[in-house]
Amino acid sequence: MPLQGRIEILERYATGLRPRIEQIAKAISSEMGKQFWEAESEVDAMIGKIAISIKAYDERSGLRSETTSFGTSQLSHKPHGVFAVFGPFNFPGHLPNGHIVPALLAGNTCVFKPSEQAPTVVQLIVEARQFAGLSDGCLKVVNGGRLTREALLRTDFTGVLFT
Repeated sequence: MPLQGRIEILERYATGLRPRIEQIAKAISSEMGKQFWEAESEVDAMIGKIAISIKAYDERSGLRSETTSFGTSQLSHKPHGVFAVFGPFNFPGHLPNGHIVPALLAGNTCVFKPSEQAPTVVQLIVEARQFAGLSDGCLKVVNGGRLTREALLRTDFTGVLFT
């Protein structure tokens, strides 16, 4: 998918998160034991990450060429492939979102293994991604515990992202 299409999907994802702020924050608070105000700020950070990532991608990517004393230096960017993303229990929305959004923006796909301690949070986030029109092939969610993590780590991913 061209960059503009990826940007539009991620912007729709932000739009899909906004009406779910209270619901996601209540789930984070309930499942993680966080204060509601702190859980709300986590969802706000998830939404903010999208615009930040788009700006950073625009500033850091593209085709660049520079004449040097030894010839021409050229920089280009391309997707790398499929990344495994492991979500922590203490920030079940914000931290994995910080890996997933830039990876998708760059044209990669992700297999997301969320914390088994935050099933409601993950379901609400998946609903917002579906609202955005993100295809299932771009982001797969794999639920489970320790054995699932171990199995995923034995898989040949381009990279593993976690906090």
